[in-house]
Amino acid sequence: MIGAGPAGLQAAISAAEQGASVIVFDKKTTVGAPVRCGEFFPSKEEMLNLLPASRDFAHLFEIPSDAIANTCETIRMFSPSGKCWEFPFTAHVLDRSIFEQRMAKDARKLGVEIRLGHAAHIFENGSKLKVGTDEQDSFQVRAVIAADGFPSVAYNLRELPRDRYSLPENVAVNYQYVMDGLNVESRVTEMYTGTSIAPGGYGWIIPKSSASANVGIGIRTTFKSGRGKDHLDHFVRSYPPTMGKLRLGRIQTMIADVLPVDGALSKTCSDRVLLAGDAAGMVMPTNGGGIPTAMVSGRIAGEVAALHVKRNVPLSTYETRWKMALGRELTASARLRRFADVFMPYDVLYDYSMRLLRTAGIKKVVTCKIPSGLGVLMRLLGY
Repeated sequence: MIGAGPAGLQAAISAAEQGASVIVFDKKTTVGAPVRCGEFFPSKEEMLNLLPASRDFAHLFEIPSDAIANTCETIRMFSPSGKCWEFPFTAHVLDRSIFEQRMAKDARKLGVEIRLGHAAHIFENGSKLKVGTDEQDSFQVRAVIAADGFPSVAYNLRELPRDRYSLPENVAVNYQYVMDGLNVESRVTEMYTGTSIAPGGYGWIIPKSSASANVGIGIRTTFKSGRGKDHLDHFVRSYPPTMGKLRLGRIQTMIADVLPVDGALSKTCSDRVLLAGDAAGMVMPTNGGGIPTAMVSGRIAGEVAALHVKRNVPLSTYETRWKMALGRELTASARLRRFADVFMPYDVLYDYSMRLLRTAGIKKVVTCKIPSGLGVLMRLLGY
């Protein structure tokens, strides 16, 4: 197993429950740190609405209370001109360090060995496959789950093509401040669009309380000019719709990360390797959410890998199963993002499209569903 995030830890738990021997490698020295995401996790009820075919994994969406920093009840979406729409949506703001450390504890109880501070690689030698920090200090394995995020070490393997995955237009670069001293609504998650703050993506305020929040932007290099951090600083210090909430806040930490935003790879397994979570592209392109999909895909990957080792079940079973649970929504979200790219460089057009969608349509897009009228237009235009 490569990666001790939500996908890798769930995979390790699942495989160990099936009786497999599991070693997890991760280059981090501490599970759950540093945190590199907005920590936004929809409630169990919202997740089952988002991913209706994932009911068999509903228990994964039950978050322990000590891993919840805050609970939001509303999403408020702003167009480039500043017009806003809002709709009810319940979501937890995680303390992701606690969240992942709990999973690591559960994995260790099942006999999983977690090796931190070890950047693992996959080594091919004919039909043999080894995993370890270097070829001399490596283990021969029957199956590998790559859950190491983007870009994965597994991309070097011949059997797993990258497709469109790493093209610049399909990669979001995220910049985020963890801030306090703010004046925000603790029950409202806010999303902002516009080329001056988030070209090719959106900005967010995810509150941890009325005075603290994860404040960030996701952008794409094919849409932006200048430094990405400059867009974040403008969003925080001088963007009129947010100045009153953010300008006087204190920056505690900054993170930067990259995410694939073109949907899942067309092939996520070979006869020896499975890709899960961000490593497989299982991020919702229209909202950037990836923790729940990572957990579901990891859970399936771990079980399939263990059954492969113990009963020779084909690893291709993994692809069939995750597509049943997640495939429809990931595909719809990717189609919506590609279509939105037509309008996104032009604030006036993007603003007009949001006005046409109105609240119900915007909620569908954010939650990875294609509004019926828009779906007809997308098909006519080849999206």
